[in-house]
Amino acid sequence: MRHWVRGMVMVGLVLGGLAQTTDAQDLKAKLAAVKQAAAANQQELRTYTWLEKTELSLKGEVKATKVDSCRYGPDGKVVRTPVVTPPPAEKKRGLRGRVVAKKTGEMKEELQATAALIHEYVPPAPDRIQVVMNAGTASVGQAGPERLAFTFPGYAKQGDALKITFDKAITALQQIDVTTWLDKPEDVVTLHVTMQALPGGPRFPGTVLLTIASSQLQVKITKSNYQKLAM
Repeated sequence: MRHWVRGMVMVGLVLGGLAQTTDAQDLKAKLAAVKQAAAANQQELRTYTWLEKTELSLKGEVKATKVDSCRYGPDGKVVRTPVVTPPPAEKKRGLRGRVVAKKTGEMKEELQATAALIHEYVPPAPDRIQVVMNAGTASVGQAGPERLAFTFPGYAKQGDALKITFDKAITALQQIDVTTWLDKPEDVVTLHVTMQALPGGPRFPGTVLLTIASSQLQVKITKSNYQKLAM
């Protein structure tokens, strides 16, 4: 009887080990598919131009807006050309004028800083995904009946997390969610990206929403008018 029990325990351990190995291999395969799909989608987006509207709001009120025409340069970085620039505000004299000028300058700096932070995560970089994969900290979970969510902690900086949601077949990127920080780790920044599909083409980040709850600041980027570059 003891030998039988011992044998069953050994079988259980072997099967458990096989299950863990299978799970690990399955996760590795899924992560590799995510990296490949993200890279292929990004490569195709480089053959388009588009318009990008950026709005910075404070306590629900829009404080700064800009519209750029965008395309990828030879180095793979986005080249932005201003299309719409808001008219200069009426100059105010004296102390009040200096205060307004200071606040306007701070808003522009805030807009540039938050935009730079967004570009660290959107679009996801395959090489950074690979670093997290190599660290063994990436994970996958269900995000609905037909969706899978892949989480990459420590993607761009310590304490952050990038979550990419794909369809079940890992062919279409659905959304991107990020928890990160701007200047200090305690100032939490959240980022939510809704992906849209071009007819017969790649998927693009239609709406990007960055929120800093502690300062009631929000940056919204809307991308539109995608046009195929003439080859």
